[in-house]
Amino acid sequence: MTERAGYIYKELTLSCDTVQYSSGDVLAAPQELAGVCPAGHPVKLVSLSVTDKDDQGAALAVVLLRTNVSLGTENAAAGITDAVADEILAMVEIGTANYTDLGSSQVVWKTADAGDAGMGAICASGAGDSLYVGAIVRGTATYTASGITLKFGFENLRV
Repeated sequence: MTERAGYIYKELTLSCDTVQYSSGDVLAAPQELAGVCPAGHPVKLVSLSVTDKDDQGAALAVVLLRTNVSLGTENAAAGITDAVADEILAMVEIGTANYTDLGSSQVVWKTADAGDAGMGAICASGAGDSLYVGAIVRGTATYTASGITLKFGFENLRV
């Protein structure tokens, strides 16, 4: 964790299946993002960057959760129950047009200042200081096991 001047920066490499995904499949089961909510205090999601090192540029949804619940099986249709929906803190949609092509990879930047949907959400852990992050693919794509990296910026809302 990096914390500076009230901000917390975290990086997470999603663990992905290496077989082709279909639209609506769980891209990555929820993974722990530890140390985000210091002493259980809430944070505000202010930035998210997505690096697609496999150069797929597929639309996807990044899902932030307060507890480690199941979105469904990786590389199968998402199965979000009402109970799981209650655990969702934010969902940031990444469209194909959002990517900047860097040649062998593609990158997206989303910020609360730009008014991007899902950004600016207030997030609080269900227990401890962790949040959980999963993803749902919105197109057809094939990734390597570590082809997607997410970088988060949070504002610490300690009172």
